[in-house]
Amino acid sequence: MNYSDSERLKTVLERIGYKETLSPNKADLIIMNSCSVRQHAEDRIFGFINEYEKIRKKNPQLKIGLTGCMVRKTSIQKDKEKDNLLSRIKHLDFVIRTEEMIKLPQIIGIKSSKKTNNFNTLESRELKNYFHINPKYESKFQAFVPISTGCDKFCAYCIVPYARGREKFRSKKEILEETRSLAKNGCKEITLVGQTVNSYPKFANLLKEIDKFHKFGLERVRFVSPYPPDTDDDLIDAMANLKTLMPYIHLPIQSGSNEILRRMNRKYTVEQYEKIIEKIRAKIPDCAISTDIIVGFCGETREQFMETYNLFKKIKWDMAYIAKYSPRPGTVAAKMLKDDVPAKEKSRRFHMLNKLLQKISLEKNKKFIGRTVRVLVENYNKGINTGRSEHFKIVKFKSSKSSVGKIIPVKITKAMEWLLWGQI
Repeated sequence: MNYSDSERLKTVLERIGYKETLSPNKADLIIMNSCSVRQHAEDRIFGFINEYEKIRKKNPQLKIGLTGCMVRKTSIQKDKEKDNLLSRIKHLDFVIRTEEMIKLPQIIGIKSSKKTNNFNTLESRELKNYFHINPKYESKFQAFVPISTGCDKFCAYCIVPYARGREKFRSKKEILEETRSLAKNGCKEITLVGQTVNSYPKFANLLKEIDKFHKFGLERVRFVSPYPPDTDDDLIDAMANLKTLMPYIHLPIQSGSNEILRRMNRKYTVEQYEKIIEKIRAKIPDCAISTDIIVGFCGETREQFMETYNLFKKIKWDMAYIAKYSPRPGTVAAKMLKDDVPAKEKSRRFHMLNKLLQKISLEKNKKFIGRTVRVLVENYNKGINTGRSEHFKIVKFKSSKSSVGKIIPVKITKAMEWLLWGQI
């Protein structure tokens, strides 16, 4: 979602007269797009701000701003009622909510009539809804397409509903217009994004409509991140039968303990989650499945952690994104629950799960040795191409720079914990 938002942000900046520079030292304006799901992401923002302030000492005209999930209220330092971040971080000139990025000219204080006129040529619908901004895509062959923003799930540990607001769905017509245009312009892979992407009404029907763009050259469709209870039979059938949908799904579990899931306000049980996995594997036996897991959530006992560990051994996820719980200010967990699992114990549980993940991931990857997979090549470096297979596995192989953006058949010759090696 952050990548997708940044592409729209770039469009707005270019429309008001800015040009991208790859060096912060040359910049007149730096905007950081923040994630607030984990403490580590916020810590990085503070580190960047300190570095950029050093640059400002050499260039006093530099403006530094922040957008994304850390922001609650669009404001500048001069405002009487401003976001708390501006009081905490004096080096920040402004903060702006993602859905209000269209307000950038007035926030930045653009006075040039030429730039203002450029901005005013934006269609009126773009001024009302940032979804309507025609994004400057980073890649010609891959694209993120947002279909919703915000969230109505209110998981106890998550700040998203407060940062992005309640769930809002983009119209089906707009989504199909953007995806059709991408396909016709040579895009090979589209990833639909939303905080709980499959909460979109009749999500499977949307996928069926997008699948028709295979005739324009669209080869792959992915989506992140689905919410387990909304992964219904229609969606699983679509994954099994549509040409463009890849045999991969990311399905967050967060904990293998029903008590912890209840405390997290995740509205499903372990047993319900397992039934969804069973249905997916029955319809798509070769499907790769990844997940998210939080260790050390408020009140998690060693026994409850072991329920997660044992579930991992049972389900055998291909990949897992494991995080040590950190309280997010403003969430229910931060207000109502005690962060009582010691940091050392969180680290022990993290490393224990990560070691299990390494073992299972290697076992899963070894099954691809001798198989030919189709790799969408994403980049080239010193004679090595890197891309992802249908199953979202990272694949490396020797080739030329001309392979970037193409789907190449690669025979897998070597399996490692996190990636595969092969040859054309």
